[in-house]
Amino acid sequence: MTRITYILIVAVAIATLTQCTVNDCPQEVEIPLDNICVGDIAFRRGEGITSTIVLYKDAEGQYSHVGVVAMSDSGLVVVHAVPGDGPHQEGIDIVRAEHLNHFFAPDKATKGEIMRLALDSAQQNAINRYALEKARQQIEFDHQYDLGDTTRLYCTELLYLAFAHAGIDINEGRISNLYVPGKQYDLIMPSDIHKNANLKTIFIF
Repeated sequence: MTRITYILIVAVAIATLTQCTVNDCPQEVEIPLDNICVGDIAFRRGEGITSTIVLYKDAEGQYSHVGVVAMSDSGLVVVHAVPGDGPHQEGIDIVRAEHLNHFFAPDKATKGEIMRLALDSAQQNAINRYALEKARQQIEFDHQYDLGDTTRLYCTELLYLAFAHAGIDINEGRISNLYVPGKQYDLIMPSDIHKNANLKTIFIF
């Protein structure tokens, strides 16, 4: 088999595996907005390169990205630090606030879950203020994954700090070790938060 023939076979196989029909393409998820509260945690699983890497390294994890629900002037939003993953990225890598339906859009989420920790109003307000302020500031995404540097934030770090602002250790001290050639990262993975036994599932798809 020639190299060109091999490449063509692989290309056809990939096209066959990735194409979808009207019936099996991901459909927009209907979020039960009336049952969503400030401080709820939104997990999603994506298909982009960054998502694939996170899921590969986070062997115990189901999700590759996470954000926190806040109440903005325009209604409920998910505040999250996004690394511009995939072909549908919008703008630079920053902390942003977007509608839940946008966060869980079919081109961004193949799987998702909203979970809740019992919070009082003061804790909700503290988390809400912190998250919206970081989105307003458009804090840049932390590609160094450095928990000691709060001038830039990655997704789980944003959650960690938002809940810490309300006096809550959302990852319960869990830190994961990520090894790449020449460097080790000590960081919070989505599963480190998802494992919190006090979280209750509100919605899942």
